[in-house]
Amino acid sequence: MPYKLSLARIEYINNTLPPQFAALKDKYPQTISNLAEYWSLPPYPPGYIPEDIDIYYEDDNFIDSAIAIENGHLKSVLLEDSVTDPSLIYMAIENDPAYVQIEGKVIFNRLGGAVLPPVAINLELMLHSILDGIFR
Repeated sequence: MPYKLSLARIEYINNTLPPQFAALKDKYPQTISNLAEYWSLPPYPPGYIPEDIDIYYEDDNFIDSAIAIENGHLKSVLLEDSVTDPSLIYMAIENDPAYVQIEGKVIFNRLGGAVLPPVAINLELMLHSILDGIFR
């Protein structure tokens, strides 16, 4: 069942976000609703190193990320066919939206001075993720 915005939430989105971004609420309701909540957060300070990074490629419940990085270690990769040409890229740092790109346009970017860590890749985890994706 698609995510449905309440009338109060639609009003909040329309009053919080610039019109060109609020207009995306019908196509990307979960993403736009989240952005309205965090729109006024400042960029991360210079030198900030995130502990948890999650990347999503679909406007869903934001529970199962496509890519999860914890303390510089790749923890999971769940790539779907839609990732080859994603219309949505949603990056969360410590569970808060940090960067959102929709249909090729950056609409939210608070990375600021954050330093994205180099990622250590566990080859066994990567192989398991690939096989899991093939046999799903």
